[in-house]
Amino acid sequence: MLDLLICATRRAEILELTLRSFKSRLFGAHPLNAMINVDPVGPDADSRSVIRTAKKYFDPSFCRCPNHPGFPAAFKALWMESAAPYVFWLEDDWELLENVNLQDMVNIMENFPDLAVLRLPWKPTGKDFMKNWRYFFPWNGRYFECPANLRREVGFCGHPSLIRGEFVRACAPHIDTTRNPEKQFHHGPGEIMKQIDRWRFGVYGMPNKGPFIRDIGRSWILNTGWRKAGNKAHFTHWEKIC
Repeated sequence: MLDLLICATRRAEILELTLRSFKSRLFGAHPLNAMINVDPVGPDADSRSVIRTAKKYFDPSFCRCPNHPGFPAAFKALWMESAAPYVFWLEDDWELLENVNLQDMVNIMENFPDLAVLRLPWKPTGKDFMKNWRYFFPWNGRYFECPANLRREVGFCGHPSLIRGEFVRACAPHIDTTRNPEKQFHHGPGEIMKQIDRWRFGVYGMPNKGPFIRDIGRSWILNTGWRKAGNKAHFTHWEKIC
């Protein structure tokens, strides 16, 4: 059993594309325990339409629909609910472009017991490495591995990822709900940074392949007048600008 943690907003149309692509190309009939948070921001009138969309693909055991949006609180609430050996983290604005063997991802985690996160690639891969922002992850024969000296910089990010449950439960209690949670894995609470230093991090895939995922949220932001409030390092909620 795998915990699927879905972090969403009131964008049922976008969530539909995300879940349809991941259901058909990754999850299939794999046994999942789905959980979803729907923050009250976006074009839909309420969160129920988003929950109905999710139920077309999964039967969530946990649905959190807060009265006020807050990305850190949503992130922490979902992580705190996790109980499975492996967790798949999925925000609502990613489309899966390629068929992915979920069992192969799990097998890699089993074969590398100190691997905490195996995320899907959003950029093309090279013959011997993959570029992540301005850094390079070398191919180790099974996945593209974040160099040990870069773990605090780019080891963790919120892209669609298979995450070891032990790592999730070690970090979840220490997440600060007033700060962007992703940034806390780079320069955050001491207990989280201890976990970052302890574990390996990597990107799934094969050399010389195209991206597996596509960000479908950016065009929505540009077209609807919503934006992330404040700067990226301290993003906690959305705001309407027009």
